[in-house]
Amino acid sequence: MSSTYLLGIDNGTTTTKATLFDTEGNEIAVSSGKDVKVSHPKPAWAEENMDDIWQATAAAIRNCIETANVTPAEIAGVSLSGHGGGVYLIDGEGTPVRNAIIWLDGRANSYVEAWNQDQRGNELYDASGWALFAGIGPVTIFPWLMENEPESLKKAKYNLTSKGWVKYKLTGEINVDSTMASIGLVDYATGDYSQKVLELAGIDQYKDLLPPIIKPWEVAGHVTSEAAALTGLAEGTPVAGGAWDGASSTLGAGCIGVGEAASVVATAGVHVVVSEAPDLDEERNYSLMYHTVPNMYIKNSLSQLAAGNLDWFEKQFCSAQRAEAEKRGISVYDVINEIAAEVPVGAGGVMYLPFLQGERAPFVKMEARGEFFGLGDWHTPAHLLRAVYEGVALSTRDNYECMQKGKPLETTFLTGGGSHSPLWCQILADCTGNAMKVPAGKDSGSRGAAMNAGVAVGVFSDHADAVKNMVQIRDEYPADVENTKKYDQLYSLYSELIQQIWPMWEKRAELGVESWE
Repeated sequence: MSSTYLLGIDNGTTTTKATLFDTEGNEIAVSSGKDVKVSHPKPAWAEENMDDIWQATAAAIRNCIETANVTPAEIAGVSLSGHGGGVYLIDGEGTPVRNAIIWLDGRANSYVEAWNQDQRGNELYDASGWALFAGIGPVTIFPWLMENEPESLKKAKYNLTSKGWVKYKLTGEINVDSTMASIGLVDYATGDYSQKVLELAGIDQYKDLLPPIIKPWEVAGHVTSEAAALTGLAEGTPVAGGAWDGASSTLGAGCIGVGEAASVVATAGVHVVVSEAPDLDEERNYSLMYHTVPNMYIKNSLSQLAAGNLDWFEKQFCSAQRAEAEKRGISVYDVINEIAAEVPVGAGGVMYLPFLQGERAPFVKMEARGEFFGLGDWHTPAHLLRAVYEGVALSTRDNYECMQKGKPLETTFLTGGGSHSPLWCQILADCTGNAMKVPAGKDSGSRGAAMNAGVAVGVFSDHADAVKNMVQIRDEYPADVENTKKYDQLYSLYSELIQQIWPMWEKRAELGVESWE
């Protein structure tokens, strides 16, 4: 008896995952390709080799199908989730013009600063619903290329996105889904590219590099014979448009109702609230984009790094914990969780500002950097670890305060690597005052992609039907009222600390210390 499966692909910043689901939401197999290296040719720059992205994706798909031991023809549809922003230029032959400039890149920060000074930043927000950050995409990176690398734009035929590039390699079709296109480029009155945005950014001459816009739940193309040979998929398998990873993870968590919220605590922090109208922020802090659900929008406030702060700390300072984890046969993060859990709320007076790569929401400040505040000679690595967990939680709260303007949230869905830590889930619940609901499964981005594929090929009648069949809540973490009161005080201190250190970030940047040799 044949079965029906859906394949979701999540192109993360460094790791690509392919997950095969049945139509009841069970994960049949999960596989990751080789991590894609982020290169930093200069301080604050961030690039990736586009061929490496495709090879990692093809390997993840192939390994997933082999692990699942299913007949490729049983896979009814494929779709993708991917990180947004950046620039992925290809020529008329479909060959990358240069390395991808990814969302983490800060080379265009001077344009953002200048536009915020001359009010163009406000005009761009009013036209697109997006608070600018350096790596947002063509709006900021095309001007930099025009001034510093014009030959790349002249060679280019199209600009794609992370998953748009993979979708092209799978299908040979050039398009971009509406969620990705709405990252700073769309006029919500028309649903098409905003001519005003292109003119304000001075890039209207390159409008032809922007691909046609399609819906995330529409079939975008079919797997080619060449892609089938590389991935193990059946030639002709439908591939749906897919969505930005924040929207895809929001769908994969089951967050589709008006007023519901979701956070992805992964490398970056993706924080969203679902809205039925394209309501812009009067203070121009949060950003707005299409949801992957028809006629719905998501307010989003995207911190530059979330779990990436813990990854950095583990890599630099936790060799002893790695050795212990290897000895016990567990993850180093399990050991880290145990250590941090022994420290009470407030980390013994240590506070951490989680801005290792600058910040883009709820404020834009590329000069911002990570800070430990309040250190005494009695503090231990455990206190610093707890402070990192809490710093990310305080940033999460800051982003929700930006979007909600004092309105309470009753339902918050939590996904991403951080959701696998019970300690971090509880800290996030206590700090925000919101109960955290954690969906079952390893990756909500892949799940959301598979759900879009299911809608595209008619396995599900709509997204609500997909949620009903594909999503289950694994754990729920109610907020501890007494701890929330303590975090209220810490949040006030956190907010003031940012204000006080702000001019010092600028002064340090002016001195150019990071470039000293």
